[in-house]
Amino acid sequence: MRQFFSWRIWAAFAALIGLVLLLKVVLPADAAKPAVEAPTTPDRHVDFISLVYSVAPSPTFAVQDGVVSGSADFIIDGQRTMHVMPGTLGEISCPDMSVVASCAVLADLLGDAVVWFALVPVDSALKVTAPPITAQLDDGIVRLQNGWLVPLGDSVTRACPQETGSLSEFIRRFGPGSTTIIDVAKQSVTMVRCSPDVTANS
Repeated sequence: MRQFFSWRIWAAFAALIGLVLLLKVVLPADAAKPAVEAPTTPDRHVDFISLVYSVAPSPTFAVQDGVVSGSADFIIDGQRTMHVMPGTLGEISCPDMSVVASCAVLADLLGDAVVWFALVPVDSALKVTAPPITAQLDDGIVRLQNGWLVPLGDSVTRACPQETGSLSEFIRRFGPGSTTIIDVAKQSVTMVRCSPDVTANS
């Protein structure tokens, strides 16, 4: 008991309390909080690409926070219709679904069921302009900046004032700021374009 009340013990307690107070002053208030990782874009497997001739939505059809409410039928052709159910993951960037053949659909399918889809604008040549390629994966698949995993075509044109020896070199040198062209008829990436800012002498 005497040892507990010795001046050395009290001095040690005082030093410990002083250290705790010092740390509270020196360290920011949120220093002890765990770091929050930035959200990553989820991979979206694209195994079906097609022109959509028309969209027949239900009165309550909408996509909110990436999830479908209501339902819709995407008319692919005279024999095929893609039915989108409530709760399906999806995104819509096509500006006007009511215009005939102005949209294309990219989808991840499980049998006839739609796991995920993107309804996007398509030009008159049946091409979709997409974000840059960020990586080449196995089995002829590329990952785009938005997380889409899209098949590569047999031949990919590299449209840029500066020549590159391969697609991987193009991605390394000109990936950021470039655009990816998806051919709807071929259901694959057939062209990449470097940024307009790139010149032949840069």
